[in-house]
Amino acid sequence: MQIFILAAMANPVIGFGIVYGDEMIYCEASMTERSYEIFFNGLWMASVEHTDQFNWIQASGVILPQSIIDEIGQRIESHYN
Repeated sequence: MQIFILAAMANPVIGFGIVYGDEMIYCEASMTERSYEIFFNGLWMASVEHTDQFNWIQASGVILPQSIIDEIGQRIESHYN
């Protein structure tokens, strides 16, 4: 699995493939001050945040399954570990 970082943008962006429904989509997580903006194939889907209890939650957007939020959070964390 490859993870891409797009440095040309103002905020760091991590890109990776993720299975959503029955298809592989390209997911981008763009860091903001308090959350990550999540894009699927270039379309904004949600904002996710890391809680004080070290859990990932969805703050806004299209309701995504918690398993997808957890996977996105794990991908973000693995980038920095």
